Amino acid sequence: MRVYFSAPPEYRTRPNWERRLDTVRQSLPDGAELLTYETALAHADYATEWPRLAEDIDGLIVTGMRPRSSKVRTVQLGPIARRELISVVPSGKPVLLHTMEHGLVPLLDCKPHRMGREPYQRLRLTVPKTWSPNAPTLQAALDALRPVRAVPHLDQPFRPSGVGQRAAG
Repeated sequence: MRVYFSAPPEYRTRPNWERRLDTVRQSLPDGAELLTYETALAHADYATEWPRLAEDIDGLIVTGMRPRSSKVRTVQLGPIARRELISVVPSGKPVLLHTMEHGLVPLLDCKPHRMGREPYQRLRLTVPKTWSPNAPTLQAALDALRPVRAVPHLDQPFRPSGVGQRAAG
């Protein structure tokens, strides 16, 4: 399973960026691959490659800047992250918000608020005060990102006993 982590460019140059990536990786199910701009898009034309990547990934994690009021539960996404989110949501793939205080929070649980005008419209996401990491929506999103393991006895199509076999005699 491949999950893309969308973060503002300023975040990706901070000294604690690798630590944050490790935190996100530890939050994902075993076997999930975390992609970033540097690992998936840095050497490509973003405008042509993002739509292809959006189809190929199994989930999206977004993070953004704190508004000036520095509310702990509120994160603001810029125009690019907002467009990435809009391109993935209709597919039904899991989309999560990551904050250092709350960890992964399903987008479904966040309160959105659009700000500004196109093409520079931003999206402010607020984590509800009542949200808990034990929320069933988080578990469902993580389950959707869990790699499917082959079950040996299910590798062959199901056939009831005696069907398709010749009768003896």
